[in-house]
Amino acid sequence: MEKINNKEAISLTISCSLGITVFISSQIIASECLSSSLINTGFISLIAMGLTAIICILYKKFIGISFLDITEFVGGKFLKFIVGTAFLFYFIFTLAIVLCKAVNCLQIVYYPMTHPNYTVLLFVITAAIACNLKNNGFLRATFILVPIVIVAIFFIFAGNLKNFNYENIFPLMGNGVKATFIEGTTNLFTFGGIAYILFLPQNLKRPDKFMSVSLISTAISSILLTFVTATIILMFNKNVTSGQLFPLYIAVRYIEFGTFFQRLDSAFLLIMNIAICSFLGIYSNLCLGIIKEITNISDIKPLSYCFVLLLYASTILIDAKFELEFMQNIFFKILFFCVISLGLIILILANLKKEFQHE
Repeated sequence: MEKINNKEAISLTISCSLGITVFISSQIIASECLSSSLINTGFISLIAMGLTAIICILYKKFIGISFLDITEFVGGKFLKFIVGTAFLFYFIFTLAIVLCKAVNCLQIVYYPMTHPNYTVLLFVITAAIACNLKNNGFLRATFILVPIVIVAIFFIFAGNLKNFNYENIFPLMGNGVKATFIEGTTNLFTFGGIAYILFLPQNLKRPDKFMSVSLISTAISSILLTFVTATIILMFNKNVTSGQLFPLYIAVRYIEFGTFFQRLDSAFLLIMNIAICSFLGIYSNLCLGIIKEITNISDIKPLSYCFVLLLYASTILIDAKFELEFMQNIFFKILFFCVISLGLIILILANLKKEFQHE
């Protein structure tokens, strides 16, 4: 990946969280925390900001250095391979689970008679194209697309103000303090951008701005999560928040501005489909970069086709053989905490080793 400026880095990091927020996590938060969803959102946002700050502080002695190179510094090439493989598995799983959710929604709304494998294939083809674009065209596309998605989220919130039932935020603690603050901590997985941040410094034109870029990205992701969750919890009951369609799409169908602006759901799905393509491009290029680092292959492009086939197979396997609710509600959360904990341990050990070397 070529070096990117601060604004492009912020848009990429936000995009890494947006796909998870819109299609998966906001629905999970609303169904698990109920009326305390907004409190849970604020709580995990604070934790996310803290985690981001810690990562940035631990990176201060390794400005502009690849995370996997730091891993090699800690434990050699073998540890680099193990850690790289672990993150590779997480990113591929993230792609597959978000793609499953998006395809399921499209199947219900537009293509009930089409086999989902064909719909998945169309998205995977866009990932293959993104992997082979020259001059990282998908980066520039993401830089344009992210503001459009942000405006769409704010528009959905504002357009449904008259439909909100403010009694839905009571009782304030929803299912209780445990569900909101202890079990609710697992909803931190919505901030997929934190995992992406670990691999960001080596790609920045100005690595010294790593902390400001990371904190701004996490803060904006927190605000977007709050607006999405607020829209869902103020409009719907538990029956909707636990359904197959992601609730934000249903919320769009309630928006009406006179006789001209009606049934905006088609426009919203178009925007989200393009956003998913961008999401696939970002994660696919990140995965190829990790493969290149752990294998030392000089030309990664021939492997890009093998990677998209792996992504296609993973998505179909999850959709056909596993319970999607279990994979996104439990396994996804466990996997997120494992890789973030692994990343923090590596950075802490690297800082300790650096200190001992100076002594």
